[in-house]
Amino acid sequence: MQPSVGEILSRVTTVSNIIRAFQDEALCRRLLEAMVWPNGRICPACCYRRSIALIGRENGKRARPGLYQCSSGTCRFQFTFTTRTPLHATKLPFRIWLSGLWLTLQSDKGISSIRLAEALCASQPTAWRMGHALRLIVGREHTLDSVVEIDGLYLGGKLRRDRNCSPPGRGRKGQQKTLKTPALVAVQRPPDVSVGAS
Repeated sequence: MQPSVGEILSRVTTVSNIIRAFQDEALCRRLLEAMVWPNGRICPACCYRRSIALIGRENGKRARPGLYQCSSGTCRFQFTFTTRTPLHATKLPFRIWLSGLWLTLQSDKGISSIRLAEALCASQPTAWRMGHALRLIVGREHTLDSVVEIDGLYLGGKLRRDRNCSPPGRGRKGQQKTLKTPALVAVQRPPDVSVGAS
């Protein structure tokens, strides 16, 4: 029995784990397919949910791994999981894309194309294009549009005075410490709610 997507990704915690987890190209393709189609394959042209894997003409071999054809009688569109995505027509192996995605998501302040190129043993222009494509993939899942309301707030406990600081006097401000965490909230307004409605 093959491990699930979650099991494979949970094992990847270091760069050496990347090399072990993403060494098989067929496994990487199946992993990416499971990420793109978590509820089964969907035709990108007509959104039909049934498709068939294409078979080559000689010796019953598949024409290309991961190539599917829509089963809708009016569509019959041929596609892969990269069709109409930023990964479309990529020449890079899928293990490089998965490694780049892992490195991008692990860096809390982002990763430069130079560092990404060093980690993936790729050229800097390739890593730069990869970084942009990966950001598009990550950012397109839950985009906000129409009217978006944004507000800042603080989460946590009350302000506390530092015991080592002198109390505030004339011309001085006492230093206050806080355990509050700043947060930014963005909410998309429902289409049936008018401006100013509560």
